[in-house]
Amino acid sequence: MARALDKQVIADAALQVLAEFGLGDLSMRRLARELGVGASALYWHVENKQELLGLVGQRFARLVDERCPASARPDPRLVCVALRDVLRGFRDGAEIHVTAYALLGDAVVPEALRAPGDLPAPRVRALMAFVLGHVQLEQTRELLGVRAPGDADDEDFLSGLDIVLGPVPVAE
Repeated sequence: MARALDKQVIADAALQVLAEFGLGDLSMRRLARELGVGASALYWHVENKQELLGLVGQRFARLVDERCPASARPDPRLVCVALRDVLRGFRDGAEIHVTAYALLGDAVVPEALRAPGDLPAPRVRALMAFVLGHVQLEQTRELLGVRAPGDADDEDFLSGLDIVLGPVPVAE
């Protein structure tokens, strides 16, 4: 028996299209075809492609929170690494999340980064800008078939996190 059409089912199908074909091939028509429904059926649940990208961005944030639950108070560096991994797992992941972040702000920030009292809001925004920009650059280089000087993406990413987050507290 087929699952009833809802925002979660639509977001799941969008993730599959994105993983296989990328953002350029994600349209409401294509998504409807993948789901075996008419495009008009999607519009009962999702107003437009921007809302769809917002749903995907929220899904990305949930995937990060599954790896780094806010209740466990994970190190923000680990959360940023998890966000990078999630976004890199989807073609155009950073571009999608940049759009979702521009549209929805905190609604697409992993809970583990925005848990009250852990990090000030300006630092969370700086981390999001850094992670999204870094992954977008990595994915663009990959698309163009060029590499970073010295292939130092991992080192550059971790060094950048250290700069944004400041010194690591030393346990006594």
